[in-house]
Amino acid sequence: MTETRREEILTATVTVIAERGLCETRIADIASQVGVSPALILYYFPNKTVLLAEALVYLDRLFYESVSVKLEEAESAEDQLAVLIEESCPRPSPAGELPDGWVLWPATWEVARLDPSLAAARARLDEAWRAQIVGIVESGVASGEFMDVDAKAFSIQLAAMLDGLAIEAMLGDPTVDAERMSELARAFSRKMLKETV
Repeated sequence: MTETRREEILTATVTVIAERGLCETRIADIASQVGVSPALILYYFPNKTVLLAEALVYLDRLFYESVSVKLEEAESAEDQLAVLIEESCPRPSPAGELPDGWVLWPATWEVARLDPSLAAARARLDEAWRAQIVGIVESGVASGEFMDVDAKAFSIQLAAMLDGLAIEAMLGDPTVDAERMSELARAFSRKMLKETV
C-alpha cells in the first residue's frame, strides 16, 4: 500500500469515527469514504481496533509535527509549556480539516481496557506525551526558570488533568470549555513549577 493510500484510509477513519462514534463505524463506512472495497482495508488493517490504533498514531504524529514549530518559536520553558497546553485543548476543527485526536481518545480508552495491543499503543503514546512535558520542565529547571521539581511526577499530574478537563470540554460542559481548560492547566503549572510554598 502506498503512503498516500494509507493516509487516505486513516483520514477517513478519523472522519467517520468523529461523525458516528466508534461503535457505529463500520469498515464499510470507511471504505465508502475512501472509495475502495472493505476487503482492501481489511487486507492492510485486520480489524477495526487495529485501524483505530493506527489512526490514533497518525493523528498523534500530525499533532507533534504541527506543535513542534510553535515549540521552537517559544522563548522560554514556560512559553513552551503554555504552547503544549493550548494545543492540547479540544476545539472544533475548521471545515475541511481533520478533527483533533480527542475524537479518538475516549474510544481508545474504552477499547484498550480489553485489548492488549491497543493498550500497548496507548501506553506508548501517553509515554511520549509525558516525555515531551518532562523535557520542557527539565529544561526550565536547568535554566532556573522553574523550581527543582520531580518532572516525571509533574508530567503525570498535568497529563491526567488535561485528560479530565478535555472530557468535560468535549462533552460541552458549560463550565469547562477549551479556554477555561487552558487557563486552569496553566495556573496549575505555574503553581507547581514557580511558586514556593
